Amino acid sequence: MNGSEFLIPCADRVANLPPYVFATVFRMKEEALAAGREVIDLGVGNPDGRAPANIIAALNRTLLDDSWNCHGYGTFKGLLQLREAIASWYLDRFGVTLDPDSEILPLIGSKEGLANLMRAYLNAGDTVIIPSPCYPAYFGAARLCEAEIYEPALAEDQGFVLDFDTIDAEVADRARMLIINYPNNPTGGVCDLAFYEKAVTWCRDHRVLLVSDIAYSELGFSGGENPSSVFQVDGAREVAVEFQSLSKSHNMAGWRAGFAVGGQEVIANLGRVKSNVDFSLFGGIQMAAVEALSGSQQVCADNRTLYEHRRDLMVEGYRELGWNVPSPPATLYIWARIPPAWGDDDFAFITEVFEKSGVLLSPGSGFGIHGRGYARTSLVINDARIGRVMELLKGADLTWG
Repeated sequence: MNGSEFLIPCADRVANLPPYVFATVFRMKEEALAAGREVIDLGVGNPDGRAPANIIAALNRTLLDDSWNCHGYGTFKGLLQLREAIASWYLDRFGVTLDPDSEILPLIGSKEGLANLMRAYLNAGDTVIIPSPCYPAYFGAARLCEAEIYEPALAEDQGFVLDFDTIDAEVADRARMLIINYPNNPTGGVCDLAFYEKAVTWCRDHRVLLVSDIAYSELGFSGGENPSSVFQVDGAREVAVEFQSLSKSHNMAGWRAGFAVGGQEVIANLGRVKSNVDFSLFGGIQMAAVEALSGSQQVCADNRTLYEHRRDLMVEGYRELGWNVPSPPATLYIWARIPPAWGDDDFAFITEVFEKSGVLLSPGSGFGIHGRGYARTSLVINDARIGRVMELLKGADLTWG
């Protein structure tokens, strides 16, 4: 040994990954807390509620159930009880019939499933269409597959709903996958069933796999249409796969419980990838998910009411400051163009806000190239804390109008 550092370089696909937006936000928070500063984190959509008592009780019963050993390895396909509960939930919620044996796959959160689906369908150099602003994890998963990313804009004046005419014809011809997410994170934009019909037709015409992420389907606010599933469209099974999560709807973000539904072939291919990397999620959590889907859905109704109320408080407070933010029709986020004083430098904006107030927001540029100039607020604090946020922001030397 000559004393030099021993270092094996990581793969290029890892070295070339850009920083994950939430990792940067977390670092800012940790440094401020270490310095003893007050921090109110509105950067990450981490629900502050707890899973309902019936879901926790189902987990506890399973842990002590001597009729089977939930502590051992699970099956690759997940428990039949969970797949049947997912099928029943889809039928009750969307009027869609699914085969529990071949068209449903439990996941360790939808983020994991989306990444593994890209592994299953994208080769290096393939094109994936990811409209933005969007959930940043889509980009990381695509880059780890060494795919080419094409980002059409979700325009504010279109309600952040994708306009298929904006997709370049050459891109459409070579694309392998299109990802859509409604209700949308981060914008709160919603789509109707007519949009899904267009999406199914477009993907069939261009032989593109349609990936629908409906993680926020249970957080549509009053006055709007109940969010739909792409599988309410005839022929969707031929071209689409859909992902759902219990994280936001049932306050189970840390439990990592999600699922995918789709035609037999796409679910089988996703399952083939998963069988090489995991044994499905913990059996106790699967049985808790059964309870979440088959038991009372009051938690979903309560969350809709809660986040709508918080949205109204936060929008009112921001507007009183002089920041003219919109009022989104769904999700637990406010997505707004930053005040003119910062131009389109959203990271400079959220950094200055944080330095002067301790209130942490997410920079829009972390959500894709079309997120630049925006900021996202997560509605994950109670009324008293919202009041404190407005106190801190009013006391900061900032120009909002």
